[in-house]
Amino acid sequence: MASLNSDHGSPILHAKQVHGGAATVEYEDEFEKANASLQVAWSTVMDQNGYYRIPSFYKKVKCLLISWDKACDDLHTDQEVSELADVFENTFKYQVTRKLLTSKTDKLPHQQLMMYIANFLYEEDEKRTLLLVYYAGHGSPKSADNGDHGLTLSGQRTLFEDTKEVNEIVWESIERNLNHTRGDVLEIFDCCYAGDLGRTGQTWSRRCFEFLGACGSGNTTPSPGPKSFTKALIWALISLARDETRFTISGLSRKIREAPNFPKNQVPVQLDRGAGSIERIMLAPLPQTTDQTETSPNEAQNTEPRGLLNLNFIFDKPPTKDIITQFGENLNKFIIREKMPVDRIVWGGLTSWEGVQPSPGAHSQKLAAAKLFKAGLRRKSVRKQREMDERNAARELTPVSSGERAILSPSPPRDLLQNPTKKRRLSSED
Repeated sequence: MASLNSDHGSPILHAKQVHGGAATVEYEDEFEKANASLQVAWSTVMDQNGYYRIPSFYKKVKCLLISWDKACDDLHTDQEVSELADVFENTFKYQVTRKLLTSKTDKLPHQQLMMYIANFLYEEDEKRTLLLVYYAGHGSPKSADNGDHGLTLSGQRTLFEDTKEVNEIVWESIERNLNHTRGDVLEIFDCCYAGDLGRTGQTWSRRCFEFLGACGSGNTTPSPGPKSFTKALIWALISLARDETRFTISGLSRKIREAPNFPKNQVPVQLDRGAGSIERIMLAPLPQTTDQTETSPNEAQNTEPRGLLNLNFIFDKPPTKDIITQFGENLNKFIIREKMPVDRIVWGGLTSWEGVQPSPGAHSQKLAAAKLFKAGLRRKSVRKQREMDERNAARELTPVSSGERAILSPSPPRDLLQNPTKKRRLSSED
């Protein structure tokens, strides 16, 4: 069964909970592969010819690449980060900002990164924008008293005990700034113990917030070189940009494992930073000739949802990409021909695939997403009704005097309010 949602939807993910907060996406699972493949096919056909006012893909992709200054980077990450920046800028046409952390100034690395993230969000965060944050450097696990896991970042493997605390960065404390954005967020971390990220404190979000790490909890990753995660990431991005129109992070994760020199026993980790989101992040090169500051004629100026319709389509066998594409094309024709007031149609996710069912947690995510979305619509409706009542109250009939007829006036003339004698004289003349 496939669920297609008009305006907004929520995907069914085959995921399991880790650390009590984040959900690991099982990107090698056949169910997730099918769901990701069909989502790409659906979003591609929905964006053809600019039918809808809210396109499926991003208007802008802004990248913030974080690494350490050469003076305190014993991994020597600079060359690989530069190569990755080149791929994002020249192959994908994304806008890239690079920032270096250092422990050689009076400003702590934690303070530096907090400022970089805050400025990045202040300058770049807006609707229909993907905010991509990449980190290269050391990572180490951190356990809290309540049993939560965490991830600390540093530029050097060995830090003196008297300076270790001030030169390390607790990523979760920085990441809180990314929990409140208008755009989607993708984190990509090339560091050891990337899967040790702790809980996010969120239960559901209308926007996407995903994480791709070099390795799972408790595992390490090779240093920069032919076998590194970043080298495999670069290879995968170039390959997918050449072979696919767009791809999900699940597809990117699988492609990374196919890189020629990537260790066969290393498994990158993919997490939802929170229990769920409406859609899945997709990547693709942006059009070269598109002015990213312009808005297309059909594009909505206000992308806030005004209505939601859920439809479930039950197939007698698993739908193929060709079936989904043909279905989308014919649905587009109907909506255009009948001039239906639809802003967008979003892939809502598979609910079963050849007898494979998604996890119970994934089903509850969809229910929570729909419940929260509907609650938002109710709040918006109540707010509009309150505003309308206030306007109507200002226009109510104002009695001239007891027992006499009323004069309809949104705002009685000032001289009548100040001169009751004149008010009675005018009434008698009537």
